[in-house]
Amino acid sequence: MKNNVQSITGKYAVCGVIGDPITHTLSPRIHNALAFAYHLPSIYVPYPVKKEKLGEAIKGAHALGIKGLNATMPHKQELFKYVHKVDVSAERVGAINTLVYEEGGYIGYNTDAVGLFMALKERGIEWKGKNVAIIGSGGAAYATYVAVAEEASSIHLFNRTRANLEKLKSHMEAYYEVPTFLYEMDTPCETHFDMVIQTTGIGMGIYEGQMPTCTEQVLKHAGVAVDLIYAPKETAFLKVAKAKGCLCENGFGMLFYQAVKAFEWMHGITCKEEWNQQIKKQMIQDLHL
Repeated sequence: MKNNVQSITGKYAVCGVIGDPITHTLSPRIHNALAFAYHLPSIYVPYPVKKEKLGEAIKGAHALGIKGLNATMPHKQELFKYVHKVDVSAERVGAINTLVYEEGGYIGYNTDAVGLFMALKERGIEWKGKNVAIIGSGGAAYATYVAVAEEASSIHLFNRTRANLEKLKSHMEAYYEVPTFLYEMDTPCETHFDMVIQTTGIGMGIYEGQMPTCTEQVLKHAGVAVDLIYAPKETAFLKVAKAKGCLCENGFGMLFYQAVKAFEWMHGITCKEEWNQQIKKQMIQDLHL
């Protein structure tokens, strides 16, 4: 199959990603690379969709027969209003990032948690029976909690606002029994953390070069440090972790594998691990990640 627009016919499945803004997304690059590798007649395109137009966009996409959609900010919570069914993956994370077509409407899934899980396992990172610290309380923190909850011995949540931590903990208590402890950013803590996962935006964009104020204390005894940011590829948080001897991982693996899982659900296939790794490796080289 030719990897160019001249090869597109009426037999092609159309998929895409919606968000506002959407110009930064790497999702088309990943999905189109996967479609090419697996010889699937499919094209994946970005659609800028304003929040107030979300309902119309979903209705129109379904009418057009768009096979699958991913969603980024600001639509992940609002999508619950517009789907036909909600998968347990979305219920647990509290957000929808993947829509899969069926006759009655779209099914809402979430692939962020499984994407992080797959990325960590690929690196050989294990956390069974270990203490895991999560920095942040936004949507990425919810996905991270779900990714590690079934194997962690305990989860420790850090954030500036305690109310947001309590909301996260309350939501997760409906699904998991792992002991969970809450800390405001600068609260002294003597617990030794085996793995620390940074889920906030501190370290990218206008905050590049900065790191959460709890960084030094949470990394004090850690062996693994993960930052869900992938641009820059090494944040200030990861630089500190690296200097302390931690095994470090940025967020590109999570981004890539959440896309792989979405691709599988949209097309009803199971991707081959060795092919995924080859595609991921090539993208890291091409994007200098």
